[in-house]
Amino acid sequence: MSSGNTRTLDRPGLLNYFLQAATPPEQWQVGMELEKLGRDAATGRPLSYEGADASVLGVIEFIRAERGGDPIHEADKTIGIDAPWGTISLEPGGQVEWSSRPATSLGELDDALESHLRLMRRIEQELGVRWLDVAADPDLPVAEMPWMPKARYNIMRPFLGSRGRLAHRMMTQTASIQCAYDYSGPEDWKRKFVTASALSPIAVALFANSSRMDGKETGYASYRQAIWRETDPQRCGLPAVVFDPGFDIEAWLDWVLQVPTIFLHRARGRVPVGGVPFGTLLERSGCAAVRQEDWETHISTVFTDVRSYNYIEVRSADLLPDSLAFSVPSFWTGILYQDDSLDAAAELVRETTTYESWLESMDSASRLGLEGRIGSRPIAEVATEALSISLRGLRNGAACAGETDVGTRAIERLAQHLRLELAV
Repeated sequence: MSSGNTRTLDRPGLLNYFLQAATPPEQWQVGMELEKLGRDAATGRPLSYEGADASVLGVIEFIRAERGGDPIHEADKTIGIDAPWGTISLEPGGQVEWSSRPATSLGELDDALESHLRLMRRIEQELGVRWLDVAADPDLPVAEMPWMPKARYNIMRPFLGSRGRLAHRMMTQTASIQCAYDYSGPEDWKRKFVTASALSPIAVALFANSSRMDGKETGYASYRQAIWRETDPQRCGLPAVVFDPGFDIEAWLDWVLQVPTIFLHRARGRVPVGGVPFGTLLERSGCAAVRQEDWETHISTVFTDVRSYNYIEVRSADLLPDSLAFSVPSFWTGILYQDDSLDAAAELVRETTTYESWLESMDSASRLGLEGRIGSRPIAEVATEALSISLRGLRNGAACAGETDVGTRAIERLAQHLRLELAV
């Protein structure tokens, strides 16, 4: 899970970006990101960037005072923290995102998560912040949401707003849990990417936690998923190519190269480019040539349910209450990091191996949660089997499972919460 450099780019080099990231299983790591939506506990208003203790800047300064780290600045604004314990960054509406460092085991990752969550609870007590435990703002109109002072969002706001009716809700009113996984080579990348994609409806149903918006029920178990479907169809959901039999890293690269580019890095800052496909920009040379930071920024604006940097990232889970948050990396680790579990999961979701069936399953999962259907089967039935597969994977030596049973306990706790009977 390494970062790139600043050399100029071409297609072979971008393919190598994925290929050279192949990692032996004994060196695999796991990472996660967790976002939180905050409110001023006294007023119920969203956190402004600055101006009070219950502000985004107040939160950043409190975290840094307690845990250390280097501030991340943009112009004269502090917009995050980079530290040995992870990073803090800001989403457009003031969501506070913690990103872990890659962990060698679920036990290590759980310790890091618990340290972060304990501090977030202290922030509630000492700064007068209330953290929401849902994945979409349940009450406030989108027009009342603040916007953070980041150049990235100043460009993305009009760009995405012109492409999706709910794009601004996505940017300012949603929160999620995302997890990152290594791969050993092109075939392993394909197995994990395709299986995680087919499992996305199951993940949506298992982790659905965003049923309310604008003070009323939306009719969705995960309205966050509905929001993503009306953000930008050229960079969200999943492309049909993922479900082609010949799909591989090169096919993914070629699709990403056709995704419209939002902005590039230049000496004067981020520069909008109006949606030119990134592949077209590869034709530029000299000072206008795109570089590695442009590429990695471009990938960060590809919002598919599964995406790839030099690792695979799974993105279908809503933010969950603190007590259930660790079930997300536990679930994916038990499946993606154990061969028998990966094979069993692929077989389990074989009815979502076409693009059309996947779209139907995603719609059913987002609307009905565990009461929906995946292919011909109830989602609750398939989800129970998926949790059982993951649990067996952790118990049978999944990479990064570690010596503790923290992952298995997290899955069992989720199953109990959802009233699902696991077969292990």
